[in-house]
Amino acid sequence: MTRAAASSASSAAARLRTLLVVVCVIGAILTAQVLRLQVFDPAVAASASGGIPRVVPIEAPRGLIVDRNGTVLARNTPRYRVTLIPGELPAGGDARRELLLRIARSLRIAYSDLEQVATSRLAIMDPFAPVMLRQGLTGDEAIALRAALAGVAGTRVDVAPARGYEPTGALAHILGYVGALPAERAPALLAEGYALSSRIGLAGVEIQYEEALRGTPGRRLVLSDPQGRELHALGEQAPAPGANVVLAIDLRLQRAAEAAVARGIDRGLTILRPPSQPRPRPPAAGAAVVLDVHTGEVLAMVSQPSYDANIFERGTDDAVAALLTDPARPMVDRSYMEVHAPGSIFKPLVAVAALQEGVVTPQTRIWAGGSLTVRSQYDPNVVYVFGDWAVHGNVDLNRAIARSSDVYFYELAGGYWEDGRETFRGLGADRLARWARLAGLGRPTGLDLPGEAPGLVPDSAWKRRVVGDDWLLGDTYTFGIGQGYLTTSLMQMVTLTAAIANRGEAPVPRVVRGIERGGVFTPTSARVGNWLPVSAEHLAVVRRGMASAAADFDGTAATGVPQGVTIGGKTGTAEFGQPYPDGGFDTHGWYIAFAPFDNPQIAVAVYLEYGVGQTHAGPVAKEIMEAYFSGPPHAGSRVAR
Repeated sequence: MTRAAASSASSAAARLRTLLVVVCVIGAILTAQVLRLQVFDPAVAASASGGIPRVVPIEAPRGLIVDRNGTVLARNTPRYRVTLIPGELPAGGDARRELLLRIARSLRIAYSDLEQVATSRLAIMDPFAPVMLRQGLTGDEAIALRAALAGVAGTRVDVAPARGYEPTGALAHILGYVGALPAERAPALLAEGYALSSRIGLAGVEIQYEEALRGTPGRRLVLSDPQGRELHALGEQAPAPGANVVLAIDLRLQRAAEAAVARGIDRGLTILRPPSQPRPRPPAAGAAVVLDVHTGEVLAMVSQPSYDANIFERGTDDAVAALLTDPARPMVDRSYMEVHAPGSIFKPLVAVAALQEGVVTPQTRIWAGGSLTVRSQYDPNVVYVFGDWAVHGNVDLNRAIARSSDVYFYELAGGYWEDGRETFRGLGADRLARWARLAGLGRPTGLDLPGEAPGLVPDSAWKRRVVGDDWLLGDTYTFGIGQGYLTTSLMQMVTLTAAIANRGEAPVPRVVRGIERGGVFTPTSARVGNWLPVSAEHLAVVRRGMASAAADFDGTAATGVPQGVTIGGKTGTAEFGQPYPDGGFDTHGWYIAFAPFDNPQIAVAVYLEYGVGQTHAGPVAKEIMEAYFSGPPHAGSRVAR
């Protein structure tokens, strides 16, 4: 290259750099002007061409939710809808009223409701953001409404992305649903980049993993007339789709568990006795969880009654209102949002604590003669009787777990006095409460879903503070068999079962296995929840007791043993509600288990609102474990497209 040519090239490069700087400056000025017009001064007069620049958000395609094998459980589907643009309506007077009346008649909605929508807080914040009036329309309905609303200012009949969910209701509590921005959160969400017309997760995985599922919205720059109607498109930034969320759930196992729970609920309701006073039929309710004892992955999680999450996309307002006010509370997940007295499935933890504290040895024998009598500490003439469900005889710890002896665990918890002399020293309420908290009770497990209930671990200080009374020996006895003031969730008890099976290590339960973005799967990391500070020897004693409960000819947990698999199990039957005239109560049925016994893979927990642990909950666990062991191993994950 000659010197002249080099000089010419250098000069051209300089001119190019200058031009680029000028273009960037002009672009920055235009961007600032658009922002000023759109955000800070939307009422600016139209330009000479009759157009006002507006930025129109473009919703990103929401990520899929799939089970661990790639079966799609939540997808995006088109839907026909009718929306209202409040900013396009006449400002007031007869013209506005006549227009709203015409819209109300066409959509068969109340004029007052329509006026409320048109003047809502969201409409004031952005009058040109579309407000939903009707959704879930069929194609024929959309065509008819387009004709009825032709030329009516402020209305649109169009197609928008909607969410379609697995329709059986087996996963509604887990998946959740999406909806419009809640009005009370709108300012904060707008600051995060949402548009008023955006859809957002409102429950379940949809809200918990909103950030991953949402994606990055795009934008269109358009020219609009003073009424907000688009005149020209100036440019577009495409949205980035959301990531796919891969659940730990196995849909095949989930459906098997759902069917087993439904059968268990029906069987459990047969124990209901005619009340002395008429009462409504109680809800048919129950739950079950299957947990990987090593990773904490939730392989199945059932709560009944359930609901169809598609109601929030395609249902009418009346259908949604009926769901929200249903006395059976189908939107409450009974596996982790509710807490109850766990009954005898709490006894393995009492045994662990008593062994570790030196209260008992595996050889300690106690006479379990069907009841325990205790004189009042205030009046020796008053005698209290704490009953057992059967006479068990002279039993050691293994036999006490296998037979679920109440008397044995009364004494482990509260000790025993005879003729004013302490003949056996138990744990006491406060030590037992400390062990319950060490096991993770009284606080959420860390499950990756919103709304987890913590439950309650009582102690003497709690009773003085909340109830206003001193703690009594009888309180300790009922505490020791998982009743009284103690409440736990099913998720807490399945996690505790995993800790016993897993030599003291309790994983944090999680329904999401990982995130798939752009073909790359990133697993969510397993987290350790609680380490039970117990020796391996003592845990082995309790595991053997649970094995005896499931294997002995008269063990209480034998009804939950799957064909061809050795397990450790424990039943629970907890009284609740108002007593019948004979002093009896309705009961919850519980069952916990881990399997296989020698090399545990899963922990299972079952809860029935009405029932007996041995009679009704055990067979549910048996069905679920048979479904698990009859299926393929739960190793890999494949994301469906």
